[in-house]
Amino acid sequence: MSSWISHIPLLKERLELNDQMLGLALLCAGMGALSTMSISGWLMSRFGSRKIAILSGIFFPVSLIGPGIATSFWSLSVSLLLLGACNGLMDIAMNSQAASYEGLVGKPVMSSFHAFWSLSCWCGSLCGSLFLAAPAWTWAHLPLIALAGLSLTLFARPGLLRSELGTNSVSVLSFPRGILAVFGLLCLLVMMTEGAVADWAGVHLRMTYHVSEYMTVFGYNAFALFMTIGRFAGDPLARRLGRKMVIVGSAVISAICLGIAAFAPTSWISIGAFGLAGFGIANLVPLLFSLAAKHAGGQIEQATSSVFATGYLGFLIGPPLVGFISSRTTLPIALMSLAGGLFVVASTVLRLNGAREQESGARIQEPGQM
Repeated sequence: MSSWISHIPLLKERLELNDQMLGLALLCAGMGALSTMSISGWLMSRFGSRKIAILSGIFFPVSLIGPGIATSFWSLSVSLLLLGACNGLMDIAMNSQAASYEGLVGKPVMSSFHAFWSLSCWCGSLCGSLFLAAPAWTWAHLPLIALAGLSLTLFARPGLLRSELGTNSVSVLSFPRGILAVFGLLCLLVMMTEGAVADWAGVHLRMTYHVSEYMTVFGYNAFALFMTIGRFAGDPLARRLGRKMVIVGSAVISAICLGIAAFAPTSWISIGAFGLAGFGIANLVPLLFSLAAKHAGGQIEQATSSVFATGYLGFLIGPPLVGFISSRTTLPIALMSLAGGLFVVASTVLRLNGAREQESGARIQEPGQM
């Protein structure tokens, strides 16, 4: 995904898109992801998360090529719709595999899995910067990444867990209920911020500070690098301090740093603030998702897919929301507005008694005990 993200500022200029048009095109990626996420629980109950992970791991890299060769707003929108659909299904399948493994080992490991996702985001954005610095080779970037993705899918295939197929009837569309709905909405606010930073950090650096093309990826690059560091530290922190305190502290830190990144006096301070915001936001989704999976009992794939699909609405809402606000105010104000959602996450988790877990295992309490 970070490979595609590194091309957004360049495509915006090449296709002559304004902020609102870019936001609508990015909305198509979210709509595609939501369309497959909403039926992912049903698909995995019939075929298992292992098969879905393999199939989406094949189709997702191929779909990455489309946006890079788009010639108009409409071709970009259609290609992003397909890319989002493949990415959404892969996200659910990977997280279900991780949640099942976490259940087997009986301790927090979700942040470590997400850390490798963040590490790849950092590597991908750095690679994108190198290709953008050599314009003659920019065309080869996404096809090469697609080839690498296909190879990694085949390499990972033997190690994927086989899950039991559902024996009960599972509805095609599933929605979280009770405390799972709370976790879904909190994930939505966090993913809204993640998606907005990924898609707009480079545009912010280009438009506000007028940096060169290869430097536009540095904002998201710093965000992804510090997110990687934060996630590798996340599991030890969760075991020592508890998931609740890590989530609350991380959300506050990220909100403050996001405000600094939006109104920094120089591009380098903005890049550094984006990095610290990534460190703060690093463990929010993994820990919220981990708590939801723990509460799901034996229906991990069905329940957590509905939570993650709800959260992924944030990726659907965030980028176009920033474009909409930016077109009526300024881009820094639009980015700053996202910090409010992170404060909501912190205050809500602070009130959730169920976020306190004991070493022997967590028990999430019902919404009425908030």
